Amino acid sequence: MEILSIGNSVLNLFFPERCLNCDQVIAPGNPLCVRCTADLPFTHWKPGKSNLAYQKLKPLCNIQWAHSLLVFRHDNVTRKLLHYLKYHGHLNIGRLLAEKTSSMIELSDFQGIIPIPVHPAKLKKRGYNQVIPYAETLADNAGIPLLVDFLHRVENNPSQVFKNREKRLNSIQNAFDIHHQTLEGNYLLVDDVLTTGATLSTCVNLIRSKTKAKFAVMTMACTV
Repeated sequence: MEILSIGNSVLNLFFPERCLNCDQVIAPGNPLCVRCTADLPFTHWKPGKSNLAYQKLKPLCNIQWAHSLLVFRHDNVTRKLLHYLKYHGHLNIGRLLAEKTSSMIELSDFQGIIPIPVHPAKLKKRGYNQVIPYAETLADNAGIPLLVDFLHRVENNPSQVFKNREKRLNSIQNAFDIHHQTLEGNYLLVDDVLTTGATLSTCVNLIRSKTKAKFAVMTMACTV
């Protein structure tokens, strides 16, 4: 164990970890430097019906409330964080964002948390679902189940980045399915970014059409 610790110290000396936003040398285990962490664009929203996340989803599905932790813009630090989380395996980012969320919002009244799944082909290629560390940490902190296998993706749709809400909705209408239909109570559906609301609303409507479950929605970030 001591040899491993010495080896890690030498490695950090010659190849130090750097802030994902400004490239400054930082302590191991942190994705951002102190300054960039302090500048994170938190939404400061309360979970409810008055924030932008809920307003995006309200015309598309029936939910109890919505919440997003960070503001997402294509030129800000949130975009960089979630890019490294999704495409470069920096899974600790999801855990850290979940820890922040858990310190602000009480989730123990939910019967469980359901993460938005990725298609098996993408999961095999990437090796992970970027939403799981976030959802798993939320569930652990709240002491409630994480339902990883309840919802699954059956269509491997191309990227939705350049599509508007109508096109996104049309392209994923049949993209998801559920494994069983015995779900009752209040559940939290979680994803990484809320953009148009197409993915989240499709999943909410699917599950509500086949079960007696009610939903709130939580994401790491929301586009504004």
